[in-house]
Amino acid sequence: MKNIKGSMPKFGVMDIFLIVLVLASAAGIAGRYVLTDKNGILASSPENTRAVVQVLISNIEDTSSDYFVEGASFSVGETGAVGVVGDCSVTPAERYAENEAGELYITYDDEENGRKDVRCTIILTGRFRDGIFTVDGRNAADGTEAVLPGAEMTLAGDSITVTALILDVTAIE
Repeated sequence: MKNIKGSMPKFGVMDIFLIVLVLASAAGIAGRYVLTDKNGILASSPENTRAVVQVLISNIEDTSSDYFVEGASFSVGETGAVGVVGDCSVTPAERYAENEAGELYITYDDEENGRKDVRCTIILTGRFRDGIFTVDGRNAADGTEAVLPGAEMTLAGDSITVTALILDVTAIE
């Protein structure tokens, strides 16, 4: 078929594919700019910053919970980075029990068992890289360690070493 003067040329599948490709590229470039912007999710801060890390230490002895007081220092993980304890709350340890019907329910340890859960904040110095908070070791050989919600980290004090579940990580501005 001949193209009659004044009529529009027909768009083919390749034309539509190229238009979609150009639009997708533009959206990708714009999205990357937004994500890596100063306050974006993937923003990277090469300088050290402080962060509040909320942790849960589950089912420890009553006497062990006495080590978690405001201002106490703990080494974090394999790196040996030092964190300082902020706010703390100590509650009877939660545990799951089964009733006669086979259903699970939460119960709390009484004073006789002496088991406690400790929820506290740890102030750490590190870097946010691609939305992940990392702490550096005391020297280059110690490396870095990621601090992620849902992960566990080891806290070592003068007389106690515990494993804590990381609940949240927030930058201090």
